[in-house]
Amino acid sequence: MTVASDRGFPLTDVTVPTVTLSQRLEYLDGWRGLSILTVLLGHFAPLPGINAGRLGVELFFVLSGRLMAEVLFVDRYPLGPFVIRRLSRVWPGMFAYVAIISAFAWTTGLFHVSWPQVLASVTFTLNYAEAVGFKADPVLGHLWSLCVEEWAYVILAFIALYSRRHCFDPTHLILGLAALAVGNGLIRTGLGGDYYEVYWRTDVRMASILMACGLYLKLREGGPISPIVPILAGMTGIVLNLQIAPNEVKYSLGTLCLATAVSTMGAAPAWVVRFLSHRVIVYTGLLSFSLYLWQQPFFSLIGPWSRPSMLACAIVAGLASYYLIERPARRYLNRRFAGAPATA
Repeated sequence: MTVASDRGFPLTDVTVPTVTLSQRLEYLDGWRGLSILTVLLGHFAPLPGINAGRLGVELFFVLSGRLMAEVLFVDRYPLGPFVIRRLSRVWPGMFAYVAIISAFAWTTGLFHVSWPQVLASVTFTLNYAEAVGFKADPVLGHLWSLCVEEWAYVILAFIALYSRRHCFDPTHLILGLAALAVGNGLIRTGLGGDYYEVYWRTDVRMASILMACGLYLKLREGGPISPIVPILAGMTGIVLNLQIAPNEVKYSLGTLCLATAVSTMGAAPAWVVRFLSHRVIVYTGLLSFSLYLWQQPFFSLIGPWSRPSMLACAIVAGLASYYLIERPARRYLNRRFAGAPATA
């Protein structure tokens, strides 16, 4: 008899409980921790030959697709609470960040933040403003990735709603949309667009999220996954993200490899799962959103200030944001509106 494992892949003659939203897969929190550590490495201790900051963002994107596949299409989580949880996860910390940075900029003149930049940030359209040549100050520029994620979630939520009402498997639709987004990027690059004009756009970069979502759903239909698959896929994905690789390769084949790695991570060797489940990496993953928000202004101050000192400031600011804003707000909103325990 073949049953579903708690990591999402078939096992033979084994009975295990299925994962519910009340259970956490720590190795996915570890993947998130690895993602933010890669971003910090790229910004505060850059390595030759690879833009680790861009790679870290891509690791975040494929993880988001993997998680959305589980939440929306495997567990079929109710869409009302899903929306509340997404808002409670992102908006309090982001709004606080934008408000504090804007007030600081307008008071001190250290950063150049305008009202159009603020409006584009809070409406998740900053990446399009960047794509058409409206350059935001670096302290807000990193919010482009949140624009990609949030609109991708909206699209996936509508697909989930439609597929539930009409009882069809959305896997091929999601993969088809991912392919269209990849093709969109290839065409725009061929027309002369640079990285910021092409791969900051939601209609291009959401391929990373959709690809991981559809791939995870597709792989769940197949047989057992070899433990070597996530390792080879992850290593290949990193190689394809080296600076020498064209953007067209990074965000097509490179993303496909990273999406395969995160989608099959449940079948990885035990030592890989233990590494990603290490409490330090998991804890870093829990802090990742606040760390991502607040590392940017200190990264932009490198030059007058040393990299180690700015990294230390970024970590302190991220910790403060997590414990004083993100976590209290998320718990309150989840209890108040979602009707489910905040830990779910």
